[in-house]
Amino acid sequence: MTRLQPKRQAPAPSPSEGMQSIFDQALAFHRAGLLAEAEVLYRRVLKAFPRSFDCRHLLGVISYQRGDCATAVLQIDAALKIDSRVADAHLNRGNALKKLKRLDEALASYDRAAALKPRDPAILNSRGSVLRELQRFDEALADLDAVIAARPDFSDAFNNRGNVFKDLEQSDAALADYDRAIALKPDNASAFSNRGNLYKQLEQPEQALADYDTAIALKPDHAEAVYNRGTTLMELGQHDRALADFDRAIPLKPGYTEAFYNRGTMLMELGRLDEAVASFNEAIALKPDYSNALWNRALCRLLLGCYREAWADFEWRWRTDQMERDRREFNQPQWTGDIDTAGKRILLHSEQGYGDTIMAARYVRRVAERGAHVILDVPPALAPLMAQIEGISVVTKGDTMPAFDLHCPLMSLPRAFNTTLETIPADVPYLSAPVTHLEKWRQRLPQAGAPRVGINWAGNHTFRRDAERSIGLPRMLPLLSRSDVRFFSIQRDLREGDRDILRDNPHIVHLGDEVETFADTAAIISLLDVVISSDTSVVHLAGALDKPVWILLQLVPDWRWLLDRSDSPWYPTARLFRQSRRDDWTSPLAEVEQALASLA
Repeated sequence: MTRLQPKRQAPAPSPSEGMQSIFDQALAFHRAGLLAEAEVLYRRVLKAFPRSFDCRHLLGVISYQRGDCATAVLQIDAALKIDSRVADAHLNRGNALKKLKRLDEALASYDRAAALKPRDPAILNSRGSVLRELQRFDEALADLDAVIAARPDFSDAFNNRGNVFKDLEQSDAALADYDRAIALKPDNASAFSNRGNLYKQLEQPEQALADYDTAIALKPDHAEAVYNRGTTLMELGQHDRALADFDRAIPLKPGYTEAFYNRGTMLMELGRLDEAVASFNEAIALKPDYSNALWNRALCRLLLGCYREAWADFEWRWRTDQMERDRREFNQPQWTGDIDTAGKRILLHSEQGYGDTIMAARYVRRVAERGAHVILDVPPALAPLMAQIEGISVVTKGDTMPAFDLHCPLMSLPRAFNTTLETIPADVPYLSAPVTHLEKWRQRLPQAGAPRVGINWAGNHTFRRDAERSIGLPRMLPLLSRSDVRFFSIQRDLREGDRDILRDNPHIVHLGDEVETFADTAAIISLLDVVISSDTSVVHLAGALDKPVWILLQLVPDWRWLLDRSDSPWYPTARLFRQSRRDDWTSPLAEVEQALASLA
């Protein structure tokens, strides 16, 4: 809320009737929204009366209304040097500081305004709003309760109290306040937008979209409503519509960092990677430590094959919401490739998914070859397999950690070795199944006859893009009808309906229930002729074992599979079958069918 109430008629003394008339006209222009015309006249009066409080103050209000809050603060400060006893000036100064996210200063201005007008609803409402942003929720509620008690028809106060209840996860109370705000003022666009945010939080996207649509219809330049509608559409997989909203939000709110970031994310999802990098660049220019933008820029560049430019950004993964909680802190320094490791004990520790650990394991031997004693820390399911790497020690959860001098997350090793497309260490096999496991599974699998084909159709269901990358067993069924090959399911975690399909198709031998660790999976893969799988840890394992692996890839795949190629520089035995359209597996499955015919 910005008040246009002058403190007095200005400039009052005779013989200034002409200037008074000009000031009155300026104020009329201002109240009519004719800001340029009002500014010209305020400045004309100010030239004649440099100490006009009202002109200085109201020029600050005009700057605020134009979105230039920094100038607004400077102009209102100049007015307050003339007269510091005007509550509305402190209120408007607080509003500008709040927009600048200088919240403590904004609160101080609201406190000064409240000291001058202790029960003023507008001042208490604004102070309650900033107290909420400072997460001082009890104080915020006290101010907003006082406003509502004094003015039960104050729509904005209900809207702001709803925001506090939303932050406190008191959804029913928040919804009631938003409803009341809208009932009192049906054109309250902010209340519709905030209620939309609550519905989104409650995972009711259709209601959220309806409220965002109403907010935007009421106030077409409501940048936050446009942006939040975009994020909702993004979560619903409506990429083109989401992108259109981010494109619309950016000019509405100059410097809209989050909109640039999510625009980049959508462009990345759509495979428009150069544009995505440009959008991430905009976000990073506005916020140089924007970890999510830096990491996603790295993923785009990696997918484009620009490894040299990407690895530094890739380190920002540890500052993202997704991975920060998994970061391990050590007193020992991280090895980045620039320290001689000869004679040192270095801890290499697993991160992200199983596939990442298997992929990065190719570097373990190279670290050891530099004269280091390598301690490899991996999840229990991988420990028996990784123990096959000669010359290292393997530890896992629950083991006592040996002393070490340096450490390095496994996926930081490509950067430490300055990996480019041309220097990827791809000499396979670099992993092998334990002999005991090979013997166990050799008895289980037939050794002669038709080609033996392993199948795997889904990865970790908690992965954000799992629905895109995991093809699923039902889609693979037509491929599995061949009688001239033998199919073995190495899928460990079955999805709903998978077990029924396997029961109805007894020619598919399901081994997944008998797999205990990756040592079992490695032994099975070693005894097969080829593995067909969506993008899961199984494909990394097959590639690391030097076994033929056919990988079914979504339109915009994980970064390590690059673009527009059917082979992989990471795994010489890999063959890539790519979607040509989003969510359409018809083309890659037809290509796999032809490859199977050749194999048979």
